[in-house]
Parts: sequence; C-alpha cells; structure tokens
Amino acid sequence: MSSNYDNPFYHDNVYGHVVRLLQDHSAGGQGLHLDIGCGFGRMAEHVRDHVGREYIGFDRDDEALASLNERGFVGIALDLADPVAAEAAITAAVAGRKVASLSIIDTLEHVYNGAEILAMLRRIALNSAAVLVVSVPNVAHRDVGFKLAFGKWDYTDTGLLDITHVRFFSESLVHSLLLSSGWHLIGENNVTLDKSDQHFPALHPVLAEGTPLHDHLARLRDGVDRCARINQFVGAYLPGPSLRGADEVPDVAPFLSVVTRTQGKRIDTLRDVLLCLSAQTSQDFEVCVIGHKLSHEAQLAVERVIDDTHADLRRRVRLIRVDHGTRTTPLNVGFRAARGNYVAILDDDDIVLGHWVEEFKRLAAANPGRVLRSANVAQTWQPVKTGVSSRSVRSIGSFEACYPVKFDFFQHLVENATPPVSLAFPRACFHDLKIEFDETLTTTEDWDFLMRTAEICGVASDGEITSIYRKWDNAESSYTAHSIEEWQTNHYAIWRKLDAKPILLEPGSATRIRHLVHDWNRRYLAAPGPQPDPHLDATQYENALREEIHNLLHSRTWRVGAPMRGLAAMAGRRWTYPMLWAMNGPQLERYLSTLRSSRSWRFGTWVRARVGAGNA
Repeated sequence: MSSNYDNPFYHDNVYGHVVRLLQDHSAGGQGLHLDIGCGFGRMAEHVRDHVGREYIGFDRDDEALASLNERGFVGIALDLADPVAAEAAITAAVAGRKVASLSIIDTLEHVYNGAEILAMLRRIALNSAAVLVVSVPNVAHRDVGFKLAFGKWDYTDTGLLDITHVRFFSESLVHSLLLSSGWHLIGENNVTLDKSDQHFPALHPVLAEGTPLHDHLARLRDGVDRCARINQFVGAYLPGPSLRGADEVPDVAPFLSVVTRTQGKRIDTLRDVLLCLSAQTSQDFEVCVIGHKLSHEAQLAVERVIDDTHADLRRRVRLIRVDHGTRTTPLNVGFRAARGNYVAILDDDDIVLGHWVEEFKRLAAANPGRVLRSANVAQTWQPVKTGVSSRSVRSIGSFEACYPVKFDFFQHLVENATPPVSLAFPRACFHDLKIEFDETLTTTEDWDFLMRTAEICGVASDGEITSIYRKWDNAESSYTAHSIEEWQTNHYAIWRKLDAKPILLEPGSATRIRHLVHDWNRRYLAAPGPQPDPHLDATQYENALREEIHNLLHSRTWRVGAPMRGLAAMAGRRWTYPMLWAMNGPQLERYLSTLRSSRSWRFGTWVRARVGAGNA
C-alpha cells in the first residue's frame, strides 16, 4: 500500500466519524474491535482510549501492518479475495473472545466480492450482535456528476475516483448491498464536503460558484436528495435477516394517475367526477382520492360514492386519508402515492370529457417527458336543491374560453392561465427530481408547481378541449375561502421564487425577449430599438404582428380606454380599423406603434394600473 493511504486521524474526517459512531452504539460493552482493511490503522489509539475496546487490524499491506505493530497493536495479514480463508484467519485471531464491533473503512470499493465479504462478517458478528461500521466514498457527489455531465471523469491517486476503485457507490447502492447481506442500518455519521477532491478545475463554469450553469445544476441536484454534498457514507449496522427484495414481477404501471382532492362536502360533484372517469375512451389510469380532514360522516359518504362505481373502475380507485396540512398537502400525498407514468389533478368539482385521458396519452406519445396541456373552457355553476330536497348543482352560464389554447411561459410569469385539470405532469419530476408542491402556499400552489416543472420539462400544448372548469356562484370555492390579500401574498411569494433562480427558456425565446424589450424601449424610452431579424420568415413575422394587434384590440385595456375614444369621436377624430390582412410588415409595425402610443391605450393602462382589471 502506498503512503498515499496513510491519512491522519481527525475528528471531522472519516476516522473521527467512525469512532463517533462506535461511541454512540457501544451497547455491546467491552471486547474486541476488528478493523477489516485497516490500512495504517490511524484510529486504533482512539478505539482503545475512547471506545474502550481492544483493536485488531487486518490488511494485506506489510508496511501498514508493521506500523500497527510498532505502535503496540495487533496487525494480521488478510487477503479478502478468498473470504473462506479470511474468515478462518479472523476466527483464529479472535480465539473465542467476544467481538464487540467491526469496521470496514474505504475497502468495499476496492473489491469485487463485497457481498461475500459482508456475509462473512455477518457470520462473525451474529453470536454477539456486534455492530459494523462501514464507510465508502459517494460517487454521486455533485462535483463528480457536474463534471461527468460535460465529459470529464478524472481518476486520481486517492479520493472519490481513486484509480484503484473497482466499484462505485451511491446511497441506494450501498444500503442495498448491506441489506441484501443481512446488515441493517441503525445510525449514520456521513462526511460532508461542499468541495470534494474532484472540485477541479475550480474555474470550470460548472464548478465555479455564482455562474448561472453551476447555480442551476446545484439547485436541481440539491433538490433530488440529501447526498449532493456527502463525500463519504459512514453508517452503523447490526446483523439480521438477509433481505434481497421481492422476486415477483412488478405490476405494469398505468399511463395516468388521477389525483382527486375532496373534503367530502361536494358528494354530488365527486359522483360526477367518477362518472366522467368511468366513461373515458382510454381506461389506462388509476384514481387516488385524497380525503382531506374528512369527518366520519364525510368519509362514509365518499366511500359510498366509490363503492357505487362499476367494478372495473372501483378496483383502480384508492381512498387515502390526510388529516393534516393545508389544501396543498393532499397533492403531495397523492403524487407520492401515484404509480402512473403521468399524474393529473382532477378536483372533486371539475368535469372532464370522454377523451381527456386519451388526449393526454396521445400527447405523451408525441412529446415524451413533457408536461401535457390540453385546452379547457370555464362555466359558471351554482348549488341547488332538487324537488326531493337533495343537494345538486346546475350550470347557469354558457361555456367561456377564458384560458389561452397554447401554453405561454412568459404569460405565466405574470399569473396563472392554466387550470390544473388541463395538465398532466411526468411522475418522474416529483419522484426523481423531487419537485414537490410548496405547502407554505395556501393558494396558487398549482401555478408554482407548473412553473417549476415546465421550466425543466417544457410543455406540450394541444388545442383540443377536454375539460370544463367549474366557476362557482353562491358557493364556497378557493376564491371565497381565501382573502384577496392572501392571494396577493402567494403571488408575490411565487414571483420571489422565480426571481431567486436562473430560468430555462424554450428555443425561440431570445426573439420573444428581443421583441418585448424593443416594445418596452419604444413605449417608455422612445428608443427606436433593433430592426426585425431579416432571416425570420416574413409571413411568420407579419402574422405575429397581426396576432399582437388583434389581441391588443380585444384586450381589457383597450376596452377600458373606450371613453377616451368616444371623446375623440365627438371631436371628429374617429379611430380607423384597417384590414390587417392587406398590410405588409412595415405598415403593421407603424399601426402597432400608433396603437401603443394612442391616448386611448395610455388611458386604459393608467386606469388598470390603479384599479386593476384582470388580464391585459
């Protein structure tokens, strides 16, 4: 063994963490401590003096064993390549004495037969229920992953990517190996390093703190699990039964998991939801009904509605009770329980059409891994009593196309324009990337989740209307249950979150931003701004201008400015509306500029800024 492996003992390095675990789990009392793959055994003195156990080291390096012997400890030659011979050598060294604890530090990554070695150590430890402390380096440290993402895999003489390593461990791999070998975790004292030995070259954009690339990847990696900064896994284990996992073939996951929140207050509309689902053209889904703070009577009513569904659907419906948290908590519970490849939110008061699942499935086939978004209409409903005094609901309005057909990330930076029922999210975002609903938000939690997910996955939109969003008249809803101030507070919280991190944008966003900045400069700074990109398709650009003019003329801001146009008409200055299809690019630009600079538009903007009037 090279002297590269002769590391001193520090309380904050792996040796110090191992000794601390031995002290914390010293119920075995006095006896022997066996250090397998001990190297120079630099923790031997601390095991003897602070744990109170006789230290015996095992290794195949003569130089390391000689160092142990010179310091008054027993060092025995051992080759782990032959576990049978190794077990005989260890048994002979123990000579019938009590084994109180064992350790195997930075060794398992150097051997091919780790499972056999751990099984052998379990047989030695079983008689006295000796604790085993294991340490292995974490190959999932963010320094390693960040560099690998850009093609760098740097072996070193020691450290995370020691050139002599033959196996690499993440947290799940090390726990799986130990559990399948009969070792059960009872304590941890991992070594954490923000900057590992793989943090080089320090000025690489993916490693340099403060670069947008580093900050974005760090935010994603830190959110996945707790291991991004763990340098060494250090755990204490007790021997027990070997758990190798079930051999059964897992059930095939459904395409969609439908998460339905209910408080049991709208049994009639919950019945409508399950009726809609029972009639879907694609039945490749499951339903997680999340009963939030259900009373005993409400739970019985919800269970009765589920039992009344036909057998094929009923076997795919699960009722999960949640008795804590805000209205956001059931979403996290439901997404956590979901088994589908995609997860959709269908609250107990919305309606989906018969091809709702089918359209999501078709979108997913063409856009795998993206958030799926179908079109939606809104309709006003109110609660009523039937002729026999039972509660029901009825529509009191026509369908309204309140929401844009296509998803617009820029528009969603301002406010939400997508009802949850229109969306299906990749399950992997929640389960693998750990993008969860923010339970501190009492409203707009779906908007926040959508923005954090859409940024990573993108959104595939479809103009097909597949759902009806019910707006309630003379009935409780999230708009009546929460004050305007509460809604505003949650809006500002989401805006702060968006400002606090880099944002990924879809291709083509640079042109969109350029036009927005151009428009802003022209309106507020009287700056001419850049000319349109000559490489853009002229027809596409002119159509975009026509759409912008159309949206402006049909906006609430333009309607608010109607009184100003009325005064102008009385003075003989009427506003003209030319045929947009007959205008070319420069003419459309001049007309749009005239609209934006008109007194009517400025007046409408002034009014909306002071009293608020919904979307522009």
